[in-house]
Amino acid sequence: MMMMPVVLPMVVLMARRKRLTDNPNARKIQDRPVAVMGGTVIMLVICTSSIVINVFYDLSGSFPVMCVMMILYIFGMLDDNIGLTWQFKLLMQIFAILLLFFGGNYGVDSLYGLFGFENVPMWAACLLTLFAGLLLLNAVNFVDGIDGLASGLGVLAGVVMGYWNVRHGFTTQAILSFTIVGAMASFFVFNVFSERYKMYMGDSGSLVLGLFIFMMACPDSYYASVSSFLVDRYFVSFLVALLSAMIFDLFRVVIVRMLNGKTPFHPDRTHLHHAYVDAGMSHLLATIKIVLQNIAVLAVWYFTAALGMNVALQYLIVIAAGVVFIWMPYFCLDYLKTKRLSCYTKISNRCMRRSDSLEVLSRWVRGIIDGRRKQIVSHNIK
Repeated sequence: MMMMPVVLPMVVLMARRKRLTDNPNARKIQDRPVAVMGGTVIMLVICTSSIVINVFYDLSGSFPVMCVMMILYIFGMLDDNIGLTWQFKLLMQIFAILLLFFGGNYGVDSLYGLFGFENVPMWAACLLTLFAGLLLLNAVNFVDGIDGLASGLGVLAGVVMGYWNVRHGFTTQAILSFTIVGAMASFFVFNVFSERYKMYMGDSGSLVLGLFIFMMACPDSYYASVSSFLVDRYFVSFLVALLSAMIFDLFRVVIVRMLNGKTPFHPDRTHLHHAYVDAGMSHLLATIKIVLQNIAVLAVWYFTAALGMNVALQYLIVIAAGVVFIWMPYFCLDYLKTKRLSCYTKISNRCMRRSDSLEVLSRWVRGIIDGRRKQIVSHNIK
């Protein structure tokens, strides 16, 4: 995390010189070219942090993750700069997930008692791992549409999963969880508040973040001892709640696209964050709202788990909470925009006033970041 304030500004300046930028178009929100090498910065921070931590603690168990992360990063960079077809990207993701499953023993080997299923056979574990991996890799990519959203949700997932892994004795996963938290928190600050050194995560960054979230969601490998498999009977619903903003938005967008005769990867502006920005919210306000909605679903999971509910019933309640907190705001805004324009206008005005209030804080933080980073970069160049 301490490296990010020094590394990121220099990478931004290099990206601009080499024209490695994301340019405005009808679908995108920015009004000027923005550097799109966030994945490079995140990779540098994670790799360097892992090397330093390895001096004090053996992280050899994370070597397969680092190898797969490098593969995803390389293909992500190619997609950011020259563009790849969605079919090729899908095949690349499948290859990476299977490599992690067979080479690193990371996979979904149990449903933890959900609907009566606990340990599953290897073929079923392979299919479940493919489904979960593709879901998480693309869910992160889908929410990376406004400043701070993907990194903000990444920080939330990393903190909670880091605590979960510490609690259950998965030390390697815990260390990697808090490493990604540091990288995402620093990236969030520059991505949201800085103008001079603003950078987008890009596909390279979202794929790396998605891989780490997938890794954190695999507390035990398929080949681990059966005696340690039962981490918690509510673990599946816990993951759904923790990643609800990503998962539910992805399912809604994919369903709508397919009903309209489009591919699931067809770009459009039907995400929840697009609806919020169109309603007058700033990127920061929309990010805060979506993160809070995610926390609300997580709170529903906590209280229902604390009551000791039946596993299947508790899972269905969490699904219902995701529909209420993640799907309903989008459908309500869409309904008001098309059927009750006067109400939609009032909501938009309220959102713009709240966004203006946050802009005061943003300008103060922006002045600190851009001013201090300018001095640091100038000093390094000299």
